Amino acid sequence: MELLDKFLDLLNEEIHLYESLLSTFQKEKQAVIESNLEALNESVKEKENLFLKIRILEEQRMAFLERLSDTLEQPARSLTLTTLSRLLEDPYAARIRNCQSSFLSLAQSIQEINLSNKALLHHSLNLVRSSLNLLNDLIPANPVYYPSGKMHPGDQSGRVLSGEV
Repeated sequence: MELLDKFLDLLNEEIHLYESLLSTFQKEKQAVIESNLEALNESVKEKENLFLKIRILEEQRMAFLERLSDTLEQPARSLTLTTLSRLLEDPYAARIRNCQSSFLSLAQSIQEINLSNKALLHHSLNLVRSSLNLLNDLIPANPVYYPSGKMHPGDQSGRVLSGEV
């Protein structure tokens, strides 16, 4: 059936894009670990590009599901990959189950690395904030000039830790 072959080709293309997305998340993780801002920016651009391509394929997939729903005489909303694999015979059912397995595996891997990247970025952000706070505590806020011409740095200068609670 030509419609199913094209649908499966579309699913395989989408799987390939999700594999590329996973690879991009891995590059992003390495860029964060290495504090490589240029590589991090590149991975962000690459992710945006992949998300756009995935969205286009997703729209095409929905159109295929509409056409399949007419052919199979099933409502389009009920046509999940599991349902399709039950309605169809082999080899199509097996190919759809393989696609479903790939999607589930990729989704789990992407979710795990995304959470890892999020934790790394939060940690990096906290380190930057701590460094900025330390620098702010070392720099006098409003120095005062005395009539003698000497500058009095104020209460904050040189204090790294505060004795106040």
